[in-house]
Amino acid sequence: MKLTLRKKASFLILFMALILAAVAIFISYSVHSETMDGHYKTLAQNVAKTAAVTIDNELIQKYTEGVKDIYLENTSPEFSNDSEMEEYFKKYEVLFDEDYSKLFKELEEVKLSNGVLSLYIIYIDKDSKTCVYVIDADNTETGCPAGTWDIIYEQNYDVLENPEKGFDSYITNTEEYGWLCSAGEAILDDNGNVIAHAMVDLSMDNVMKERYTFLRNLCIIMLIVALAILILFIFVVDKSIIKPINSLSSAARRFVDNMSSGEDENNESVFNELKINTKDEIENLLHSVQFMEKELHDYINNLSKVTAEKERIGTELNIATQIQADMLPSIFPAFPERSEFDIYATMSPAKEVGGDFYDFFMVDDRHLAIVIADVSGKGVPAALFMVIGKTLIKDHTGPGCDLGEVFTKVNNMLCESNSEGLFITAFEGVLDLVTGEFVFVNAGHECPYVYRKGKAYELYKLRPCFVLAGMENMKYTVGSLKLEEGDKIFQYTDGVTEATSLDEELYGDDRLEAVLNKNKDKAPAELLPLVKEDIDKFVGEAPQFDDITMLCLEYKKKM
Repeated sequence: MKLTLRKKASFLILFMALILAAVAIFISYSVHSETMDGHYKTLAQNVAKTAAVTIDNELIQKYTEGVKDIYLENTSPEFSNDSEMEEYFKKYEVLFDEDYSKLFKELEEVKLSNGVLSLYIIYIDKDSKTCVYVIDADNTETGCPAGTWDIIYEQNYDVLENPEKGFDSYITNTEEYGWLCSAGEAILDDNGNVIAHAMVDLSMDNVMKERYTFLRNLCIIMLIVALAILILFIFVVDKSIIKPINSLSSAARRFVDNMSSGEDENNESVFNELKINTKDEIENLLHSVQFMEKELHDYINNLSKVTAEKERIGTELNIATQIQADMLPSIFPAFPERSEFDIYATMSPAKEVGGDFYDFFMVDDRHLAIVIADVSGKGVPAALFMVIGKTLIKDHTGPGCDLGEVFTKVNNMLCESNSEGLFITAFEGVLDLVTGEFVFVNAGHECPYVYRKGKAYELYKLRPCFVLAGMENMKYTVGSLKLEEGDKIFQYTDGVTEATSLDEELYGDDRLEAVLNKNKDKAPAELLPLVKEDIDKFVGEAPQFDDITMLCLEYKKKM
């Protein structure tokens, strides 16, 4: 096995655990980030509101107007040296009085008490879209002196149209200031007009570092949880699924090995030894396999008995086949000392034993009798009935006897012992070797083909009598025909003309007549194999449904 069930299950659960961990990390990180961002935004907004309502708005208005006038004189101050910068800021000295210092301390107190990074007051120049610092609660070099200006970011343009709304909390990240959370609140005069804005900046650098630390720790925890789940899953699956399945597989291999080696003759159960108590489908599978094993043992035992019985019957059928074959004349030439005639016959049973039979024998020194018959049905019953019929016909055929009376007696005797309702179609003829007269009787059998020397085989049409063993006290009419030297009689059973191909087409009389005339000059021993070969070629792979029996008699010369 390239990939075991354990590996497949482990890969699947690990994949699912990683997906769940990733989802959990994403959700947890998002919730944590939104919570922290919301907290700082609210804090920045609250500090801005506190500064806006606690400081003296009259002082703010005073200094805003002063800074605004100086800003309008030079909206973009540029200094080539320090003296120019000092000269520029002297303009602000009129503003830096005791009130300015008091305002600075108030802002600084709010800043320090709330732990913010920056707290400053600005006024907004709508035309230039800039903001000018009025006062910054930062007296270090990072603070922005009064008059310093900066642009307003596009995301805050709404304050230009609605200055009373102030600056909504927002978070920025710049290379110069890092992560900042900023907010602004409008400072109003006594008439409710906006005179400036109190701005707050909260540093979020530590927050972002904590956020990254939180994300890293969360990933580590989720990975540990995923691995723990995987280990637990492998343990549970191995105990409840893998091991029981492997036990079933091993038992199945032992069962097959025992069956192959013959060690399972005592019907010892391999699967009953297994102890699987999973209380689920696997345990149910074990019970099903145990039942299957028992049924299989029973089936094998029955099959062994049936096989043994079949072998016994087969042996008996082989013996019966041989006995039947020995009952029919099979040594050719049959009468090597006789030159007046030539005879040849064959019988191919559809089963091990057949119901067709043929016979030929000398009635006396100048008369030759031929018999061909077909018992209804096939197999052993037909073969046994064939033996009786053949024996009775031969026993009752004697010198000078009437063939009609022979069939009448045989018919009555067969009817007496015919509890199975079988019947026989039979044809018997006696040839006078001196005169060539051929006397015959036909009990429901096929009409023969007669060959006249130098001509062709033709069907000798006659009206057959009733079958043998069909009804008692039947009268049978005798017919006769005259044979000349070189004439032949071909007689057969219905297995010849009713031979069926794979397309369920019958061989028929036309094909039989054609092959006979194609080989009309052949001797009987050569003719019959050629007819059988033509039948086999026509039938192909189709099974044989009926016995095929043929007999050919050639009258060579007068005695």
